[in-house]
Amino acid sequence: MFKTTLKKKSSINIIPMIDVIFFLLVFFMLFTTFRTTPEGIEMQLPKAVTATEQNTQNFIVQIDSEGNYYYEDQSLALNQIISEAELANNENNNLTIVISADKNTRYENVVSLMDGMRNVGITRLALAADKEDS
Repeated sequence: MFKTTLKKKSSINIIPMIDVIFFLLVFFMLFTTFRTTPEGIEMQLPKAVTATEQNTQNFIVQIDSEGNYYYEDQSLALNQIISEAELANNENNNLTIVISADKNTRYENVVSLMDGMRNVGITRLALAADKEDS
């Protein structure tokens, strides 16, 4: 009988491709916003020309810009950190407490930590700083 002479045009549907590109764009936008430091806490240490490398066996306390205290990447109260340091000092008499405070930390937070350490008999205290290029 009658045969159609019209041929179907092949078409490429680009909507799924646009969806995939959109998802890739969102993925990379989110992925690049997750910035972490090796310690897990974002710190901006002050710079000093005379800064020297410290031993990794030290007791390192970190204070962020909001005044939160951290030991081994765990947020602890000041009295808990002092207790942990006292226990570590009983095991090692040459223990040095390294205070790694953000450059925007209130001075009061650093002094409170130092005062608490001295009250339990720990006198070897050091302040962390990044080496400044001269």
